[in-house]
Amino acid sequence: MSFLITMSQKELHRLELIQKIRDERLSVVQAAEQLYLSRSQVHRLLQAYDRDGPAGLVSRKRSRPS
Repeated sequence: MSFLITMSQKELHRLELIQKIRDERLSVVQAAEQLYLSRSQVHRLLQAYDRDGPAGLVSRKRSRPS
């Protein structure tokens, strides 16, 4: 089953960096610096990516009314 994921530029950048971490071309510390996040937050992004794939990096707030 295939489905379309809409991602913002920020989310696409996160995906690129997460994939570089998984390919061992970038460290968690380097990714954290580039994303302006803590190492802990990058580890949470990695867990979301491992659990849900690219969809795990998409903001859950996007479809909710403000």
